[in-house]
Amino acid sequence: MSYVTYVDGVKIVYSPFVSEEEVQTLVQEEIAHFSQTGKRLSKVEIDIDGEDYVIKSWEVSPIRRIRRITGYLAPTDSWNSAKLSELRDRVIHHNLAARNRLAVQETGIRLRLNGMVYESVVDGPGLRDVVFVQGCPHRCAGCQNPGSWDFGGGTEVDIANVLVSLPSSPLVSGITFSGGEPFCQAAALVEVARQVKARGLDIWVYTGYTWEELLAHPDPAVKRLLVLADVVIDGRFVQAEADLSLPFRGSRNQRLIDVKKSLQTGRVILWEQKSYAMEIPPRRVAV
Repeated sequence: MSYVTYVDGVKIVYSPFVSEEEVQTLVQEEIAHFSQTGKRLSKVEIDIDGEDYVIKSWEVSPIRRIRRITGYLAPTDSWNSAKLSELRDRVIHHNLAARNRLAVQETGIRLRLNGMVYESVVDGPGLRDVVFVQGCPHRCAGCQNPGSWDFGGGTEVDIANVLVSLPSSPLVSGITFSGGEPFCQAAALVEVARQVKARGLDIWVYTGYTWEELLAHPDPAVKRLLVLADVVIDGRFVQAEADLSLPFRGSRNQRLIDVKKSLQTGRVILWEQKSYAMEIPPRRVAV
């Protein structure tokens, strides 16, 4: 038999041989210990083994699965707390190479950055690192990142300083280019994309251009970047068509385009998220 209570939102399961006062003391110590390491508790079990307390603790998962509602998407009063936290964490340029004091061999290829976000769960499927470029000609009303519009803003870096941190974790499955307008710096991103693909990562690109505008674009680097992308989310954000229920985009005019299939067929083929189902073995029921 066990008792159950809650302390500061943490579920506590404890032996009847442990007093409530002892439970409060032990749990507060455990919460303080976890907070020092930047972690949060979800559950604690307390038991007694002879003269010792036996404490088992469970950590809150650091990954929150949320719907993307910003980024060419919604008015600022519709931003959710997770996205706002991501925006606060964005830096002008988070250089992991400098932080880790690693030597970087510069390439001479320059990229103007608005910022980078690591291990995002709102910029495409799975866990993703996101490169936000600086400069955008579209200037959509309701844009979540107007600070990225100015082509003279942000920070210019060598792409080696970007690549050294990609992927930021073995759990990262892909890289997303956002902005700003990625196709305005297509030549530099082509070199980033080539090395990213060589590392086994997929590439998503958010753009204010339509698919048709990209195909007709006079800059040959635009087509080269397009070929390297796996999925392109095209079109400007249109507030009149905003729909927060849409996955990975904010207005109904925007499309999640499967680049390879679309180029092969000569028509737009929309990306479809893979679904995985477990086969349940049959069971016998007496009639």
